[in-house]
Amino acid sequence: MEAEQLIKILAGFADLSNGFVDVLKQELRTEKYKPHQILHAAGQMENRVFFIISGFARNYYFDHHGNEHTVRFWETGDIFFSYEGYNGVPSYYYTEILEDSAVITLSYSNLHAIDSKFPEVSILIKNLLLRYQQEEYKRQNLISLSSEERYQLLRTSKPGLFKKVPIRMIASYLNLTRETLTRLMGKRS
Repeated sequence: MEAEQLIKILAGFADLSNGFVDVLKQELRTEKYKPHQILHAAGQMENRVFFIISGFARNYYFDHHGNEHTVRFWETGDIFFSYEGYNGVPSYYYTEILEDSAVITLSYSNLHAIDSKFPEVSILIKNLLLRYQQEEYKRQNLISLSSEERYQLLRTSKPGLFKKVPIRMIASYLNLTRETLTRLMGKRS
């Protein structure tokens, strides 16, 4: 069962009591999405945490000129935990499904309710927030590199991305123009 996969990942962050695992299994929901579905739009409240069983998604925003900027890709096995959603703050980002996807969700309201009953929940949340901060650090580090270094690092760390995602989204993620990314990809051939 997909819930077992999530529980195994969570057990890597904290010791999980049997009571917590039982309650968690009762509260989890499985959802399916088609490509181009928007899970959250900017200004909306993100109301649940997602574990991607299969599929692919991204976060992006529009700048004041109307240009789209991809800031994160979410792949199979990723936990999409939003600091803003958990704290009831409207999101700055859009979350879009990019291919047929199946996810397990847990509402933030249910997460808050079980947080008061099981001490491991606060440890899990701290670890998820730490993971989020590490991803943000990696992203900022990536942007500080030269365009060729950004491209090479992404090509090495996520080679499958180039088969799944349109060039415009990858260019946006790398903070490059589409033309620059195309030129860098051509050099590799």
